[in-house]
Amino acid sequence: MKSKGKGIPLKLSSSESGFSLLEVIIAILTITAFLTGTLQLMAVDALYKVRSERQAQANFWIQEDFEDTKFLASTLDVKSVPANPNVSADVCTNIDQGYATALRRQLTATPLLTTPIPEEQLVATREIVGKNYSLFRTFNIDNQSANPHRLRIEYKVKLADNEIANDYQTQEKDERSEQEGKFLAKSSVEVIPDASFECP
Repeated sequence: MKSKGKGIPLKLSSSESGFSLLEVIIAILTITAFLTGTLQLMAVDALYKVRSERQAQANFWIQEDFEDTKFLASTLDVKSVPANPNVSADVCTNIDQGYATALRRQLTATPLLTTPIPEEQLVATREIVGKNYSLFRTFNIDNQSANPHRLRIEYKVKLADNEIANDYQTQEKDERSEQEGKFLAKSSVEVIPDASFECP
C-alpha cells in the first residue's frame, strides 16, 4: 500500500474494502424480519394483557355479587322482625317455599304470591377495560324440591347487547352465543341461607 504524507493510505486492498451492496441488503432484510416479528409479538401480547385484565375484573365482579348474595342469604329468617316479605310462614315445611325460593324472590324483587320467579336475571352492566359487559345470574332450580333450602346460581359475564366486538373478534365475537358457551367469565355457586339449618 502506498501512502502520501503521514501514513494515510490512498487505496485500500480488496480484503479491507467495505460491505458490498448485497451484504447491506441482506442485513436490512434480516433486521426488518426480526423487527416485524417482534412488533407482532408485542401487539399480540398487548391484546392478551387486555383480555386477561378483563377476565380478572369479570371474576372479581362475580365474586363481589356472590358475596352480596351470601349476605342477603344470611339475613333471611322467618323469625325476623319486621317480617321479611320474601319469606313465607311455612318456609321450613313447604318444599315449594323453602329458603332457596325466598332467596330467589329477594334477589329478583318478586313478591311472595307472584309466580313464576324469573330463572335468569340481568344483574348489572359495567365497563371493563373500555367495553361494556353484562353480569347475568341464572338460577338452576332442577331438583329444587329435593333441596328446598339450597340455591344454585350460575354467573355469566358477557359482552353487553349494545357493544360491538370490533377488536380481536375471534375471542369476543362468540361471547353473545350461549350455544357455544363462550363468555368472558363464568362461575357456578351454591348458597344455603343460615336460617335453613334451624328447620327440622
